[in-house]
Amino acid sequence: MIGSLADPVERLGGELIVFDNGSSDGSDIIAFDRWGDRDWFTLIRSPENLGFAGGANKAIKDIDAEIIVLANSDTVFLPGSLPALLDAVDRYPDAGIIGPRLLWPDGTLQRSLRDFPFPLRLIAEHFPYFRRASAVNFPHLEEQSVDWLVGAVMVFRKDTFIASGGFDEDFFFYHEETELQYRLFRSGHPSVFVPSAEVIHIEGASARKMFGRETYLKYIQAKLKFLRKHGYTGSMALFRLFMGSLQGCRLVTGFFNRRLSRDDIRYTAPYCRMAFRELFSRNRRDDR
Repeated sequence: MIGSLADPVERLGGELIVFDNGSSDGSDIIAFDRWGDRDWFTLIRSPENLGFAGGANKAIKDIDAEIIVLANSDTVFLPGSLPALLDAVDRYPDAGIIGPRLLWPDGTLQRSLRDFPFPLRLIAEHFPYFRRASAVNFPHLEEQSVDWLVGAVMVFRKDTFIASGGFDEDFFFYHEETELQYRLFRSGHPSVFVPSAEVIHIEGASARKMFGRETYLKYIQAKLKFLRKHGYTGSMALFRLFMGSLQGCRLVTGFFNRRLSRDDIRYTAPYCRMAFRELFSRNRRDDR
């Protein structure tokens, strides 16, 4: 990630701050050995993993800059992408979050436009007749406002971020950017997609290191937490009903299609048991 930003950051007179969030793989040492003598480079170390939300809040708090570009460590900026994002900040002064077009390492589109994860929208996303109306299935070709953007790269004005309260640190992993963008949206600051800026994103690299093949379970926890904070009456029950039915279908499909269950853990019996436990055994006292 640093290598793809070094030239544009130096050319634009910016500062690149690497926040090491309690890593133990020596990546902080490698980064400092390579870039530590540059005036525009700063390394901040946290002795413990604060989660994405906690780490980002701590890193941003003391930055003396009007515009913040928050990027995951598993991203690579393609040429011209950083200037395109900064230009969009000027063109969309009321935007909450501005994000690029994300690509897989092979150059194919990584769908990053999303609807807020309320049950009816999630259900529509999985039914053929309604799928075209779901943001994830939009063409990803034009600048547009959407509910929220996958937060691999997020560009925003610091004062807007601070006024919103920053990231909610109750979200340790996943949907912290969703929750932030929902609050920004509610306060009149929409998320804006800028496809002229392209960034390669090795999605889930950090999560797989921490949680292995059970990473998908963290999505369930995060969606339940989002609905607990922002859902309408009955949304938790509807989400559980939908996800339980979906997981039941996956269990049956995986039983008859062994190849699928070998390739995707969500179709295996052990994973399905854990998913049902997440859905129906935890946090029930907080349901609405």
